[in-house]
Amino acid sequence: MRGQIISSSCGVFKILTDKGEFEGKARGALKNKFGRLFVGDFVEFNEIDNVIENVEERKSLLKRPPISNIDQIVIILSYVKPEFSYELVFKYLTYANMNNVRTSLVVTKVDLCENKTNLDEIKETFETLGINTYFVCNKTGDGLKEVKEIFKDKISCLMGQSGVGKSSLLNAINGTYKRNVGEYSKALGRGKHETKEVVLLPFEGGYIADTPGFSSLELDLYKEDLAHYFPGFEDYNKCFFSNCLHVSEKKCAIKDKVDLGLIPKKAYETYLSLSNNLLPRNQRFSK
Repeated sequence: MRGQIISSSCGVFKILTDKGEFEGKARGALKNKFGRLFVGDFVEFNEIDNVIENVEERKSLLKRPPISNIDQIVIILSYVKPEFSYELVFKYLTYANMNNVRTSLVVTKVDLCENKTNLDEIKETFETLGINTYFVCNKTGDGLKEVKEIFKDKISCLMGQSGVGKSSLLNAINGTYKRNVGEYSKALGRGKHETKEVVLLPFEGGYIADTPGFSSLELDLYKEDLAHYFPGFEDYNKCFFSNCLHVSEKKCAIKDKVDLGLIPKKAYETYLSLSNNLLPRNQRFSK
């Protein structure tokens, strides 16, 4: 019987099938063949023995958060508590490009924004790069109608820091979810973890994956990788030099796009900052 893993805990998987939900484990031989099983995996389930016997080929796979077969990543960041971070958004977007997954951006807690021009800057920066950007207030429901549309008929993975309002957003979208909501710690400057594991929640023909939050995302990349996967750098191959890092090289197609306003200066400044902290490929393992 075919099904999809919608949650896992301590080696026990919950599988959704046409006959309903089942719980079971994976056969030992299956673990040796495929390694770790992921939420989102489509599997062949033996309902008599309550075991997973096979795993279908995955169309996508993320290692963090651990999930497979998603259609899109929806990045959730708050305007404040914790503070909105351009750098973190660009890291998420780069990570999504590395995994060939489309993205959208949702900014929560906009009711706490006193200067609306800051929201305009956020929207202009990311929509110039083709990233659909939404603003919501989970308490009042402002912006929720537009956000609900992006989840229809898709398997979506939420990604963002602890405390930005991922679980609150889910509860506002569908009150039956009743996801535990964490608090923001002023002392720590970040949210407290509430979601401990990846869980697929059904929503209008698709699923929304609630995921554990994390305070940072380190990209294990070379400078050359960042130059290729950074959002808006699709013209990478149009540069005069095939190994162009878009920093000081002449005839750089990316810098030309920045000058023309096709890539926001905020994005390029963030790229330079991230690139400055990475090693080039030929120095990665040098002493």
